[in-house]
Amino acid sequence: MWKYFLYSKQEAVAVVQFNRPDALNAFNLEMLDEMDEILEKIASDDEVRAVVLKGNEQVFSCGGDVRDFVDYGPLEVRKYIERAHEVGYKLFGLAKPTIASIAGFALGGGCEMAMTCDLRIAADNAKLGFPEINLGIFPAAGGTQRLARLVGCARARELVLTGDIIDSQTALNYTLVNKVVPLAELEEATMKLARKLSRKPPLAVKMVKELMDLSQHLDPYVGTEVEREKFAVLFASQDKTEGMKAFLEGRKPNFIGR
Repeated sequence: MWKYFLYSKQEAVAVVQFNRPDALNAFNLEMLDEMDEILEKIASDDEVRAVVLKGNEQVFSCGGDVRDFVDYGPLEVRKYIERAHEVGYKLFGLAKPTIASIAGFALGGGCEMAMTCDLRIAADNAKLGFPEINLGIFPAAGGTQRLARLVGCARARELVLTGDIIDSQTALNYTLVNKVVPLAELEEATMKLARKLSRKPPLAVKMVKELMDLSQHLDPYVGTEVEREKFAVLFASQDKTEGMKAFLEGRKPNFIGR
């Protein structure tokens, strides 16, 4: 159905796989348009409760395809980067938990796309970085903004200004990824976490994602006020009743998203 992606559903988990291996899964405008379509599909599919974004064993994604925009002028590249931002925000804003499953290289825009996910699991062969400075540019698909929130300002400046590529263990130490596993175990570890997240209550998950995003922008007093309101709203949901009854009855809850 899509030229540059493989899409499947495994139980309640949507698996989105980059499929442009001849270009190291680098993005062009057509690929971004396809990803936008896939994210729209996921957002409207109530059966999907969690999302996995992945590449292959050698490369997650090497970011923007330099061959496409080497001759771009300012207006042309602005159109491209605006599209990258639109897709990144759509992934970031999904009401469903998202996991980037990273094997091999995740560079530039590929690493930026991974950062828009809620969680990142890396294989022990993963290499992450932002080499754009070596091309006379910088990571502009959200990298200068999101990276510091994940790893702190000092580490973010180091990674962006040097363009250094780091291994998965260093990325874990920097808190750029949440977990590192052997390559042979990446698929199993990713899907185990995705299935776990898919069983959580959708309404509460959506609210948690919204509140944690707001925590980056709002005064703590305002943020906790919003938190209180959303918490109260959950007490009108069937999922709250189911979750608490299941706890008291010693069984696993069955959340329906209402």
